[in-house]
Amino acid sequence: MLINKITSTFGDHSNLIPLFTKDVVNSTGMTAFSYDAGGKIEAKDRFIDEFGTQAIWMGGLPFFKWAFDKTVYKLAKINPDIDVRLLKDKEQLAVAQNYAQKLTSKPHVSESLEHAVQNLAKTKGLFLGKFATATALTLASFFTLVKVKQHYTRKEIEKQFWAKKSEQTFYSDHVAKSPAFKAFSTENNQMKPETVKSKNVSFKGLGSALGEFMFDPVKNLFIVDAGITGERLFNSRTKTEFAETAIKEGSLLFFLYVAGRYVQQGIEKASEHFFKKPIDLHAEVLSSNYMKEAIKSGKVNEDIKAIKDLMNNKKALYEFIYDTNNANNTVIKAAKQSGVIKTIVEGTWLEKLMGKAKNTHIIDPHQYIKACDVNAIADNITKLVKQAPKDEAALEKFLKGCRNMKIGSVAANMGITCLFLGLIVPYSMMKYREKQQNGNKEFHVQSEIEKQLEKNFKGRIA
Repeated sequence: MLINKITSTFGDHSNLIPLFTKDVVNSTGMTAFSYDAGGKIEAKDRFIDEFGTQAIWMGGLPFFKWAFDKTVYKLAKINPDIDVRLLKDKEQLAVAQNYAQKLTSKPHVSESLEHAVQNLAKTKGLFLGKFATATALTLASFFTLVKVKQHYTRKEIEKQFWAKKSEQTFYSDHVAKSPAFKAFSTENNQMKPETVKSKNVSFKGLGSALGEFMFDPVKNLFIVDAGITGERLFNSRTKTEFAETAIKEGSLLFFLYVAGRYVQQGIEKASEHFFKKPIDLHAEVLSSNYMKEAIKSGKVNEDIKAIKDLMNNKKALYEFIYDTNNANNTVIKAAKQSGVIKTIVEGTWLEKLMGKAKNTHIIDPHQYIKACDVNAIADNITKLVKQAPKDEAALEKFLKGCRNMKIGSVAANMGITCLFLGLIVPYSMMKYREKQQNGNKEFHVQSEIEKQLEKNFKGRIA
């Protein structure tokens, strides 16, 4: 079901889609509050900053990595899909090589893996080069955006300022000296220069540790985000903007990379403790027929034991996982469906992006499998089995309840995060500005630039 797929996607802390969604909400909230406080100029400045950064943030890393794959990797004749962690794990590598050789229908898989093993230093160097290049170019793209945005905003402020001065000069030199105007203004005091001036004050209505970061797309993105935060703070145009940026960026980093995981874990523990419904597994796994049938028949206990008995023997564990005769093991099935064990997916990059590529369910020997993650899947299934009723009808109801609870937990997690990022954080920033500016919420950057222009204007006519 689509809802299960969506829930699994948004509940996956290594998936970029939840981060993208949260950032869209935050960017929309920031832009809306900026328009309310500082008018069109600040709203434009914020819109370019937020959504331009988002395009670079989400598109930069994938694009530059893709370009590196199609150029540098291609010239080096190395398969970019090979996970270099696999090449460092001799036990898993030996099993993966043996498994790849048996995939007679896909000889290129074995050939590319063997070529990478024979060119180990080159393969590792390419991976490190791709990581460093993609990260650096993404940050460079953002730095360019900052300069362009600040230049554009300054030009918009200057344009407004000189339009205002032109209007005021025309008024004082021609309109105010007109006999007809003087006669009219005596009878109707509403057109005093002070009134006109007050109406023109606001212009709102116008115009290893590092290894984890390299292999996890979300953590890789964190490096980019940290660089963006540093650049925004360094290039703050006023003290108030620096403080607002610190509030905004600190909150964003916390809710994107820290809070979501702990909120989800808290909800899952509460579900297990208070409702006796373990929901650590993906929604797709909880609602699968193979899980229901394995629990009903008792096969699940044998499957869990088979994995647990091998946890102290890594080579034997990998041999068991790669063995096609064990493809129906409940833990292995759940690990595949959760993305812990990667499978070969056939299709173009667009088909993969749209979810229309064909999943062969064949383990991809290019990819690294973390034994601890497989063990965690086994533990989560064990918790589920302990709470599951024996009666078939009750079991089906129980699993459906767990699946619905999982959907609710992910929705609650996203809702809490989006509430903070889209409403509370922008509101807090504006309240901070209001406090710092004695009740004035207007765009402080515009005020500072207009003060400089006013000084230059007075110096010009002195």
